[in-house]
Amino acid sequence: MFFFKKWSIAKENAAKAAAISKSQAVTELGLDGTIITANENFLNILGYSLAEIRGKHHSMFVDADERTGAAYRDFWTRLNQGESQTADYKRVDRHGDEVWVRASYIPVLDSRGKPTKVIELAADITAKKIEALDHAGQVSAIERSQAVVEFNLDGTIISANKNFLSALGYALGEVQGKHDGLFVEPLERAGAAYREFWAKLNRGEPQSAECKRISKSGKEVWLQATFNPIADESGKPFKVVTFATEITKQKLRMADLEGQIAAIGKVQAVVEFGMDGTVMTANDNYLKTLGYSLAREIQGKHHSMFVEASERSSAAYREFWARLNRGESQTAQYKRIGKDGKVVWVQASYNPVLDSKGKPTKVIKLATDITAQKIEAMENAGRIAALDRSQAVAAFSLDGTILSANENFLKTMGYALGEVKGKHDGMFADSSERQGGTYREFWAKLNRGESQSIEYKRIGKNGKEVWMQALYSPILDLTGKPFKVVTYAREMSATIREFYETMVKSSAEEAGQDFAIIADEADTAASDSAPLSIQRLEEARRRNANAGRSTFAQLLGNIREGFSNAMITSTRAVTNFL
Repeated sequence: MFFFKKWSIAKENAAKAAAISKSQAVTELGLDGTIITANENFLNILGYSLAEIRGKHHSMFVDADERTGAAYRDFWTRLNQGESQTADYKRVDRHGDEVWVRASYIPVLDSRGKPTKVIELAADITAKKIEALDHAGQVSAIERSQAVVEFNLDGTIISANKNFLSALGYALGEVQGKHDGLFVEPLERAGAAYREFWAKLNRGEPQSAECKRISKSGKEVWLQATFNPIADESGKPFKVVTFATEITKQKLRMADLEGQIAAIGKVQAVVEFGMDGTVMTANDNYLKTLGYSLAREIQGKHHSMFVEASERSSAAYREFWARLNRGESQTAQYKRIGKDGKVVWVQASYNPVLDSKGKPTKVIKLATDITAQKIEAMENAGRIAALDRSQAVAAFSLDGTILSANENFLKTMGYALGEVKGKHDGMFADSSERQGGTYREFWAKLNRGESQSIEYKRIGKNGKEVWMQALYSPILDLTGKPFKVVTYAREMSATIREFYETMVKSSAEEAGQDFAIIADEADTAASDSAPLSIQRLEEARRRNANAGRSTFAQLLGNIREGFSNAMITSTRAVTNFL
């Protein structure tokens, strides 16, 4: 009976060992680590045959670093002391590849409790281990780059990583066990939306949002976050893990850009087009400028509705849209046609908006209505053209150097442009005038921004005398500072000069002694070839002003005033424009 019982136990143990051998890798090892035997599962995992490993040391399955380490020596010391060892172990197969096993090393004891050999029971967990390591690596990477917080389902904080704590300005001890509401503004914390947010998480529904949180110092911190319920084996949530990236700088930048766009929209006409030219949307300024409504009249229509028919069918217009589709901005002054044929001029830029790959997705047009300025500019251009046709026009730098001169000026003076450009205005004045203080003061006044209207004698090519009446106008920059001078001049005809001389002589008797002085000035001028100018005559007249205004003086003043006013009137608008 006793032997039968022992036989039954042995039979049962053999059956158990057979069952284990079918499902697990089994190896028998001597206490010195040599391999006694191994089953097929073990051999398949490591890729060896039994003959290749029997009698070899277990360390053949261990990489070199571990093999020579203290931990491996301690591993065998403990087994020799009868202590079982269970863990996940990295082993090396026949090809040198890593194999992970979950194994138990069990010392087999004799009747006196002394170890006699070691049995290893192992399962191949390589695939799961690689997956687990991959997940662990991902989590580690996330931990390094993102703010991570774990919550209980009631919202209390279990843990938070360094990134989260740094972003909010807290230490872990200050937030652990506290509610997420610690970081939320009171008004939001008390709201129904915040309660529903946590209710959804408790139902296992992940939440993703841009969240505004308040730091320890009271500063706004913006997070792009996902709140992820973690479920147990039964699928029931038991905690929430949050992964977040701080986007405060981006959020502030976006707010700034939105503010800028809003500001632009208040003062400029803004319209968005698809890359095919269809109108997507337009602001009130644009609609008011063109006279249309958005939804009923232009949305979905092509930009060409604002262009004249001749331009619409042109190669230039097709190239305009081709360039926009290549991502090239277009900026210019454009003539556009509004509702009922209304002509509108705009200063506009068409700006392609690019996606993350640099491909244009739409076009934003920013425009300013310049219709009034354009009309004025065209009128001024017409006036300039009229002046250029009728008068001698030249431009000077502030030191008197000639920058340009029109045909009338060159014809009057007898020069070609190449002969005068870069030369000083003094080339047209006689030496006595050029060296005088009056001439220097003339240019000094122009440099101070003071216009000069004068009559003078100039010396043309080959000594030709030219009598001119001219307006010298300083041109100002945007700061109001002169940067060049433009002169508009008319040659005084021989008839006018003769008329002045005749008036001087024929009115001597009427003017009496006072006029005789003026006549003397004229005779002196004639005798010494000095310039006969209305200014010189007036200087003489002013010296005799106490005697009363003579008929001649009045006539002379009226002639001069009328001539100067005509000159000034014809050039004032152009000078202002320039």
